[in-house]
Amino acid sequence: MSSATAIRQEIESSLAARIPGALSVRFPQAPEMVATGIAEVDGLLSGGLPLGELSEIVGPACSGKTTLVSSLLAGVTRQGAACAYVDVADAFDPLSAAALGIDLGRLLWVRAGRTLERSAERSSWARLDQALRATDLLLSAGGFRVVVLDTGSVLDVGAEKVRRVPLASWYRYRLQAEKSRALFLLLTQTPCAKSCASVVLHCGDVRERWESAAEKGLPLLGGFEFNVSADRKRGALREAMPSFSFGKKPVCATETSWKRTTQWAR
Repeated sequence: MSSATAIRQEIESSLAARIPGALSVRFPQAPEMVATGIAEVDGLLSGGLPLGELSEIVGPACSGKTTLVSSLLAGVTRQGAACAYVDVADAFDPLSAAALGIDLGRLLWVRAGRTLERSAERSSWARLDQALRATDLLLSAGGFRVVVLDTGSVLDVGAEKVRRVPLASWYRYRLQAEKSRALFLLLTQTPCAKSCASVVLHCGDVRERWESAAEKGLPLLGGFEFNVSADRKRGALREAMPSFSFGKKPVCATETSWKRTTQWAR
């Protein structure tokens, strides 16, 4: 045994109680994934969204963000885990959520700003501030496998207001999610978390699928086809990273599409 190896082992043994493996190289471990319940999206993300990190789902209204999140929440609540949904715009529909398979008994619905006045300009700021405070408390308390912050549409709060949230706040939320082993999902109109987000999903255009009614020959809405792209997949790429890579995590952009059929067309 060389003298350098002996010295290193002696130092590590003396610091083992406080810093286990102080001088040993630690390679990043692949995070646990939370499946979205949509095969095409899970394939795009190599299994789902990483647990203990911040993921951002971006897109305009009616682009499939809520449907995607509802599918994920349905799978998580069916497994017996608790989830939280912070609703800035008070747009969450419990009946639709239950129809999509979400166990409402395991979902905490936080209606941010419900008691505030809605007409004044300060109301949108107050609702957003209240939602951020609620998110901070939920992530700090722990016990939730998934925490969703839905910032609403442009008409509700405004994308420019969400973009003014300091980057330090998203960084703090990411650290809290890592500590509590929770998936923090941010739903926005435009990207806001920037480098704090491990995964950024962009929900794009939606195409309707029309069918012909059997009896009257009239057009019948059969469902929708959603497009989604992953502009950042840091958590999913860790398994593919070489063990000796210490540089910046690679970033890639890929896309896929998935379909939803209306209940009356099944």
